[in-house]
Amino acid sequence: MRRLLLVAMFLASAAAAETWVWVDEQGVTQISDDPAAVPEQVRRQGAPDRDALSDLWEDVRGPLDAPPAGGGTGRREERTLRLIRGAVSDLERGETARAQVALESVLRDEPGQVEAHWYLALLERQRGRYDSAQAHLEAFLAAAGDDLEPWRSSAQRRLQALADERSLAEPLAAAASTDFVGLSTPHFRVHYDAALGRASRDYARTVLSYLEEARETASERLGSVPQEAMGIVFYGKGAYQQAHRHRFSFQTVGFFDGRIHVVSAGHPAGELRALLFHEYTHAVFRERAGGDRPYWLNEGLAEIAERASHSSPRLTRSELVSLRGRLDEGRWIPLRRLAPSFSGLDDADARAAYLEAMAAAYWIEARTQPAQRARLLARLGAGVRDDDALQEAVGFDTDGIDAALRKQVLREFPDQTAREPG
Repeated sequence: MRRLLLVAMFLASAAAAETWVWVDEQGVTQISDDPAAVPEQVRRQGAPDRDALSDLWEDVRGPLDAPPAGGGTGRREERTLRLIRGAVSDLERGETARAQVALESVLRDEPGQVEAHWYLALLERQRGRYDSAQAHLEAFLAAAGDDLEPWRSSAQRRLQALADERSLAEPLAAAASTDFVGLSTPHFRVHYDAALGRASRDYARTVLSYLEEARETASERLGSVPQEAMGIVFYGKGAYQQAHRHRFSFQTVGFFDGRIHVVSAGHPAGELRALLFHEYTHAVFRERAGGDRPYWLNEGLAEIAERASHSSPRLTRSELVSLRGRLDEGRWIPLRRLAPSFSGLDDADARAAYLEAMAAAYWIEARTQPAQRARLLARLGAGVRDDDALQEAVGFDTDGIDAALRKQVLREFPDQTAREPG
């Protein structure tokens, strides 16, 4: 008899009990939250500590947290550390562009600065720039001394993970990737590219945990969850492109057609978790509202769910400045224009549209309870006009929300004078 492959999992939902995942002697993956249904040797294995299960790429701690070697630091070193600490704070707030500029400025002055290479490697990998992430990790390893041994070991593991991701992105890997593994839980029907499971033995546990968290967030923010188990399909990048590149005229990483289809890394981390929060929110909205309208609300709710996945603040200061600039320049896009879709917008206007949508969704959240938002979606699903459903929920139609939102942005900068667009 083949030995059981044991995997125990604790899902992150606050209300969830232990959920056990294991592969039986026939190679069938089993999932249960009933201890009586779980083989004794699996139960003895126990649910691992959550911290011990943190994904290699999730943790943004790095050598900056190590005590300085050699005691004191000079003025230049202090300035460098201030820049890097500021960049890390930017990363935590989601200000990735600001963080990258600061870290790259450090490397222009000090090409061997290990902390800057470390955090740029994390950022570049998150963006799918595997070659750049590899170069920064290799530069880190070349410059890091023995005092940074824990991070040297981590860098080596991350390099191996990058090799897995690069392999999954190759078209040749996609051609051979026709095998999918199926899992079912009370809330989800999951299929994932078997190559993803080969890259990470904890793959199933990790993505199911992300999905349960996404469901809990949707319940809290939208007051609704799907009435039936939702289907999710995870692909390696190469397999996704082979299967679906004919569908779109532009590059995508996921879509919803009754099931969520999404590109996944072999070693999933924060970017997949955020994407699942986003797409799951879209799926709930469409099921309850019967479509995508009003599109600004649909997209705004999905964007703030994505931010909730990594505890980002609502809107960053630079984003508020951007919105204020649109007002001052008379380039604010009315929400009514964004109700059918964001189509026809250029890149700059599309970025502004997402910011406006998020700001409007936050405005609605601040004035409603989950049950009211659930009723708003249900009324939309019953065929009630957008303006009427919004009026019932918050006392304003689309134009009223738009006007209130513009006033709110102006109030963020009381020391500035600006002519509010009429």
